[in-house]
This record gives sequence, structure tokens and C-alpha cells, in this order.
Amino acid sequence: MSPSEEQARAARQLMAAQLHGMLSTHSLEHPGYPFGSMVPYVLDYDGLPLFLLSHLSQHTRNLQQDARCGLMIAQQGAGDVQQLARLSAVGDVREIDAGSAGARYFRYFPQTRVYFEQLGFRFFRFEPLHFHWNGGFATARWFGNDRIVRANPFGAATEASTIEALTMQPPAWLQTHLNERRPATASGRPTIVGIDAEGIDVRSADDLMRIALAHRVETLDELRTLSSAE
Repeated sequence: MSPSEEQARAARQLMAAQLHGMLSTHSLEHPGYPFGSMVPYVLDYDGLPLFLLSHLSQHTRNLQQDARCGLMIAQQGAGDVQQLARLSAVGDVREIDAGSAGARYFRYFPQTRVYFEQLGFRFFRFEPLHFHWNGGFATARWFGNDRIVRANPFGAATEASTIEALTMQPPAWLQTHLNERRPATASGRPTIVGIDAEGIDVRSADDLMRIALAHRVETLDELRTLSSAE
């Protein structure tokens, strides 16, 4: 794998794993200035960040006036923040009917269902124009959407059935990862909430964590025969 593709893969994993980022919109109150908000997201089946936003929030009001925005996703960690990976993108955010992607969002963030059903929150999707990746010293570069955005080969129905199958009978490598993520002070076992071509997302207690796969997969059989995961 070339250095460029290694960095593109790292950027994709960061976007899939972090599940929150800084959304910068155009301020209505102070025209010409950016307004930053921390927002959670889940990747939809097209591989794009899906937000659940309140119609009362400042960033939603800003977006309804001007859809252009920026999204910055940063690796979490201690030490020199400039040595941590971050992915920035410019694009547009538009309100959508999330459909099956909404059900995916609620698997990741089940506590937000009441916001949607009772409090008037609505789904919006980030549609990127260009990505800028910085994986540390001397690694900054621009990437087009074709290098970062990946549609999920596990559609809604397939993903749900694959989650059920892997939950009932996980392969040995996956069971090892799930055991490693079992909380020391909590009962129960980690729960699979999402699957895509490059990773499996699990909930352990209140934490969401990602198991990055060693190579791309597109079927349940490929997941079962995968010899290892990163």
C-alpha cells in the first residue's frame, strides 16, 4: 500500500471512528465570522456524516441561511495536539429524510430517539467538496471525495441481519476483540451497532469503539473468514 493510500485509509478510519466533530457554520448574528459547534454524527449508507440537529440550535439556524460549512474531526489523545491526526472538510449541510439511515443513527445514539420523536430534531447530511488530512508532522495533504468517502456495502437490511448473525455466532477473532472491550466494572457484553467495509463499531457500556478490519470486506462470509483485524 502506497503512503498516500495508507494516509487515505487512516483518514477514513478516523472519520468512521470518532462520531463527533466541530461543525463551523456562517454566523447570522455576526456576518462574515464562523460559528463552531461540537456535533455527533454517524456515517450513512453513502458514507457521509449524518447529523440530528435541533431546529432551535444556532448552527441549524445558520445552516438554513447558508448551507456552506466546515467539519473538523480530530483524533483523541494526550500529548502534543499537533501530533494527533485530524481531518477537515468543506462542504454543504442539507436537511434530508434519513429513512433507514435514521435507524442506523439510533443504534449508535439510542438516547436521541426521543429528540427526533418528541422534540422536533431533524436529520441533516454533510455533503463534502474536499478533504484536508493531517496525520502529524509533514503528512498534510488534500484528498478528493473519491479517496475518503466509501459507500457501505452492507445496506440497511443486510447490515441488520449481519449484526444479528455475528452477535449469535461471532468468529474467534471478533470474539477476542469483543472480550477485550468488555468493561471491567459493568455487566453484559459489548454490542455490535454498525458494520461497514473497513470496520465494526461496538458499544461497551456508554462508549462507542471501532474495530478496524485488516482489509476491505463486503459480505458476512468474508467477515467470518477474516483471519485478523487491526
